[in-house]
Amino acid sequence: MGLSRVWSTTDKDGPTSHINEKGIGWIIGAIFIIGETAGGGMIALSYALTSMGLIPGLILLILCSAFSLYTALELCWTWKIMQNRWPEYRDHCRKPYGEMAYRTIGRKMRSFIAFMICITQIGFATVLVLLAAKNLSILLHFFFNLDINQCYLILIVGLAVWPATMLPSPMHFWQAALFSAGSSTCAVILVVVGLAHDAPVCSQDVPHDEPNLLKAFMAFGTFVFAFGGHATLPTIQHDMRKPAHFVHSVVLAIIFCTCLYLCIAVGGYFVYGSTVGEAIIPSLQIKWIQQTVNLMIAVHVITTIVIVMSPPIQQVEQLLKVPHHFGVKRFLVRSVLFWFVIFIGLTIPHFGPVLDLIGASTMVLMTLILPPIFYLSIRTQEVIWLQENSQEKSNDVAEPTHERATLKEILRLTPKAILALNAAVLIFGIIGGTLSTITSLIRLADSDMAAPCYWQYFTKGLPFSGDNIGSVSCCGTYRNLTVSGQNPIGYCSHPDF
Repeated sequence: MGLSRVWSTTDKDGPTSHINEKGIGWIIGAIFIIGETAGGGMIALSYALTSMGLIPGLILLILCSAFSLYTALELCWTWKIMQNRWPEYRDHCRKPYGEMAYRTIGRKMRSFIAFMICITQIGFATVLVLLAAKNLSILLHFFFNLDINQCYLILIVGLAVWPATMLPSPMHFWQAALFSAGSSTCAVILVVVGLAHDAPVCSQDVPHDEPNLLKAFMAFGTFVFAFGGHATLPTIQHDMRKPAHFVHSVVLAIIFCTCLYLCIAVGGYFVYGSTVGEAIIPSLQIKWIQQTVNLMIAVHVITTIVIVMSPPIQQVEQLLKVPHHFGVKRFLVRSVLFWFVIFIGLTIPHFGPVLDLIGASTMVLMTLILPPIFYLSIRTQEVIWLQENSQEKSNDVAEPTHERATLKEILRLTPKAILALNAAVLIFGIIGGTLSTITSLIRLADSDMAAPCYWQYFTKGLPFSGDNIGSVSCCGTYRNLTVSGQNPIGYCSHPDF
């Protein structure tokens, strides 16, 4: 029994063709996904591709893109079926991802998912806060010659974003998604312009290190992080005018993001090679492009923080029975959650190791492992329900039961092609996620991490500690090639003579 049969009981738009007049359209839905997805992880893709090697890296990037697209569609289909079977999900729902877990696995899984969403999105928001503070530090130094410690800038970013976290749900801050998507797109265009400018000189001497297994596993976490906005997708879909059209949003957004990622990853590989660092921005040798990209990324991550914080906020408000209207309870709950993110940022003030760990662990779970499980289960439930109703010789349609599908029923009633595809996604996610989580933890333990900001403040103060801020990570084997012909001393950040 195909999917067309599963939702053939409603009109051509599917079971969720009911209209939410106050909701967002599918184009705005796509902009939300692009705004949340393309940004923090994007600037690290060249480093990840270089770490793996061109062919293995491209294969992994394409696989992450394809599997992320498929699992995002599975979340769309799962929510459509649930809204068809249980009308209560057509009204306001603060935790759609958790409800998927409840309807497909059980109450304990719903509680586990609530916890995992909080961990994933809070970790994601922390990375964005740290990246915003780092970029703001560079911009202030470059444009105004102001040297402010990044720890203070974390607090400034927090004060700037805090009021926006009080907005009710994604439909009320679609402008933030527009700014986020627009700024990241502009950043990619400028990076491509910078790559084209640097290529004639830098491409003459492009060093490539031997692929490193440890770095390769960490690259998996970077790639998943770049596509890993799935915990937010059901929340965006639920706020759409026609949730059934969210599939268009997903397809458009992920294909668009993949094109952006390929431009940066492949361009950085062929122009800069292993000289590129965790972020490609310092390698750009046109200073105004470098700093404008920093500005665009800063705008992106600051606006994306609001989107990313929405799912954990909704989860906690549901748990604490916070009213839907603005009041003291909402202000206190959202303030505590948001400043907890800022506290984590002050505790671990460098985003690189955190990005890899979040991408390799919780994002793999939310992006590649749970969506196939939810979809196979809810699809099997729907098939069983339709079979039971088709056997009844009356016009009365039975109420959907709450019984979950067993593994035996899933294997029996799911077409073999769908089973094989989902098995491939699960194997890819479980093996890759496990190995990359272990390597990310090793890197986190071995890295020379800065002390927490509050520890620095009480022990030695917080002087500005930037290392050649505004300088260029020059290309070439010895990291001393300058496109403009300038003396690398004082211009290149780490020339090797």
